[in-house]
Amino acid sequence: MLSDADRRFFQDHGWLIVRSAVPATRVAQLEAALDTLIPEASYPAWGGRVVEVAGVSHGSPELAGYGRDPEIARCAAHVLGTRRVQLLQDTVFVKPVAAPARVEWHQDYSYLAYLDVPAVVTVRLALTRCSLESGCMRVIDGSHTWGLQGGNLAFRRDLVEDTLAALPLELRDRARDAEIPLELEPGDLSLHHCLTFHASDENRSARPRKTLAVRIMDAGCRLVPSRLPSAELAPHFPTDASGHLDGPAFPILWSDTSAP
Repeated sequence: MLSDADRRFFQDHGWLIVRSAVPATRVAQLEAALDTLIPEASYPAWGGRVVEVAGVSHGSPELAGYGRDPEIARCAAHVLGTRRVQLLQDTVFVKPVAAPARVEWHQDYSYLAYLDVPAVVTVRLALTRCSLESGCMRVIDGSHTWGLQGGNLAFRRDLVEDTLAALPLELRDRARDAEIPLELEPGDLSLHHCLTFHASDENRSARPRKTLAVRIMDAGCRLVPSRLPSAELAPHFPTDASGHLDGPAFPILWSDTSAP
């Protein structure tokens, strides 16, 4: 699905769009499965916030099939430049109509810093149109090269915090000139690195904005237990003898069988 030019673009910019990656029939099936699991009538219960459900695939075989699709995983492996990747988390993000649901500027790795290295890519599938009007994701081009800003926030915050405002003035100036909206049509994919700054505004369109996100990590990543805020969280992150995440919650999604 991806070329070497795509990989170079991702490595230079920290993001990538893949147009018409998923057929319309499958997009419709996935949206129907999502609507069965999380009906639109339930959105008001979220109090105007983004409807965000981690591990959404546990409630739907259809969504589980997508979240573990080896072709999607192969795309993640390709841009990460690794031969083996595994599932970290699958999540649904819905922005209801006329709700103040927005996401502030942040890096995903701030909330994933229990991993020893920032080698995670998020693959987002648009189930509905993601436009500026509907609150599409915006990225700071090239910001994945800035390193982690703002420290380890893993399991330490209930809401995403704006870490862009706390950047050194030089980086804030660069950010103003590097903001890019990632507008998607249904079936398009976007990929972004876990150090890429991104944010999104509220949905001002006439229908909910729905996306499926799969966070996929280099299988070489290891858990750093001391970075978890509490030892009580450790059982949720089983590891093998080498410290790699293990168990049914973190399956290997794709492996290059031609590797020695």
